[in-house]
Order: sequence, then structure tokens, then C-alpha cells
Amino acid sequence: MGLLGPNEKAHVEKRDGRVLGPYDATFAGSTIIIADRMADVESGDIILRSLPNGKEERSVATDVTFFNHSIGNLGPHYQVKFRQGGETAGGRPSQHISITGAQSIQIGDYNTQSIVNSFEALAKMIDSSNAPSGEKKEAEKLLGQFLRHPLVVSIVGAVAGSVVRPNG
Repeated sequence: MGLLGPNEKAHVEKRDGRVLGPYDATFAGSTIIIADRMADVESGDIILRSLPNGKEERSVATDVTFFNHSIGNLGPHYQVKFRQGGETAGGRPSQHISITGAQSIQIGDYNTQSIVNSFEALAKMIDSSNAPSGEKKEAEKLLGQFLRHPLVVSIVGAVAGSVVRPNG
């Protein structure tokens, strides 16, 4: 146990999605102390902390200060001021909106759209394949069941279930 409480492991999620760590950390009230001089942490990063109940606490770094000298028995370290949550101050991160032609509008993030585009391409490949009709229908049905599965919907989003026809 450190001077300010028990040491825990923390990870840092960067804005580009990379997750770094684990780093030795102490969660002391309104400050997170990361006791690793080589840690890569800056304002806007998300500090990830595993809780005993298996959930993950997400704290957004709002002010990061590096101390190259020791304080008590604590060597060089970062002190991170934070706010709870894993989203930007305005709520969700801003979305990219692409408008293509007069009939097609995409609103969403690149990851979800990319996955949906991949499944749409797969459905079209199944439909245009030289396989017997029965095999095509079975493959479309299995793909549809997969895309409408509650776990898949929770990860990819409800739009994935619309890739194949409901009877597919």
C-alpha cells in the first residue's frame, strides 16, 4: 500500500483508440497518481480502472502534471486531475457526416459504417454467387440470424440487422 492508498493497475486509452499500460496508479480522491515516469498520458486521454465487480471505470484526464522529483516515498510521477465518464465534455464525440449523391446519406462513425459495408458486401457476394439457390438462402438466413443476435446488435448497432432481408 502506498502513502495515499493501495496501488492499482491503470491503462490509458489514447484519442486514437490505442490502450497503453498497465501503469501503477493510486486513485486518491480527485487525483489519479501514475507512478511511472515513462507513462504516456495527457489531457483528453481516458484512464481505465478495473473495479472489483468486473466493471471498468473511465476517467477523462483534464489536467496532467509530471513531477520529476520525489514527494515523500513517491518517486517521479504524474498527477492527473479528471472527470468521470469516457466521453468528451460536450457528450459524445462529434460524428463525421458524409452526404453522397441525392439519394444516399450516411450518418455515423467510420467503424460502424465500415462493418456494415462489409456485411452488405458479403450479402451481395452470397446473392451473386454461383451456389445453388438453397445454399444461398441458408447462408442469407444464417447471416441474418447472426446480425440480429442481441450481442452483435449491442456491439455493431441495430443497423447491422437491416443488411439482409428479414426473411433471409
